[in-house]
This record gives sequence, C-alpha cells and structure tokens, in this order.
Amino acid sequence: MATAAGTSSRMLLYHFTTRDQLVLEALHEARRRQQRVFGALLAPRLGVPYGTVLAEAWDQITAPELRPYLRLFGQLHDLPPDRTPWTEFRVRSITDWLPTIEAGLRADGHPDARPLATAVIAVLRGLLLDLNTTADHERTTNALRAITKLLTLPQ
Repeated sequence: MATAAGTSSRMLLYHFTTRDQLVLEALHEARRRQQRVFGALLAPRLGVPYGTVLAEAWDQITAPELRPYLRLFGQLHDLPPDRTPWTEFRVRSITDWLPTIEAGLRADGHPDARPLATAVIAVLRGLLLDLNTTADHERTTNALRAITKLLTLPQ
C-alpha cells in the first residue's frame, strides 16, 4: 500500500497510527466516494417517476466501473461483527440511504414513504447480493425492473 501511495510504510504508520486505523480511514473514504456517486444517482428528479430513477440508478450502480464499491462493501457485510474494522457500518449502510429514497418516494406521492423506503433498500441489497454471488446481471436487472413497476402510483 505504501508503494502504491508513493510513500513508506513508516509514513503510513505516522499518519494513521495503526494498520487498523489506516484500513478504517480507507473504508470511510471509499464510503464518502460511494455516497457522492450513488447519492446523485438515487436522488429524486423533477418530473421523473421514482421507479424510473431507481431503474436508471441500478444500471449505473451495477456497471463494471462501480462494482468495486459493491464488492468492497459486500465483503464488510459478510464479516462477523467481531471481525469488522467498521462496527457501525452495517447500520449506516442502510440508514444513510433512507432519507434519499424516502424523498424520492414522497415526490412520487407515496404518503407513508419510510416503510416503503426500507423495503426498497432491502430489495436493492438483496439483488446486489444476488448479483455479486451469481454475476447474473440480466436476471437481477429484470427483477429490479419488476419491483420498480410496482412503485408507480396510478395518476
């Protein structure tokens, strides 16, 4: 890691104190980057049904260039709680997205958006886990499309 950063292991230890702290800081930075990119993709857009926003976000989130985020954070979910470098990650990885998805659902006219946002996150996480496990992009994308159609309220 020091070589990739163009420094020495001694300097890394100086700045981060321990290897665990370095890993934690790297995870936090990866999460900030993921939230910036994914947050923009999941944000409601005026005049666009939120199911369409979710479907378009899925296409970009699951694109090859963004899959490293999915693999990295998927591995964090797979670690036993006593072996993870970021103990509160599991909770934050869900609660961080609730306000964004709730806003999109509310913009579509869903009156009780919080429970539905929780369900959407659960479906997204399940499909991402499925995709990471099976690499069956077509099947998981079709499943996501089926769910997003259910979100569209009659006008």
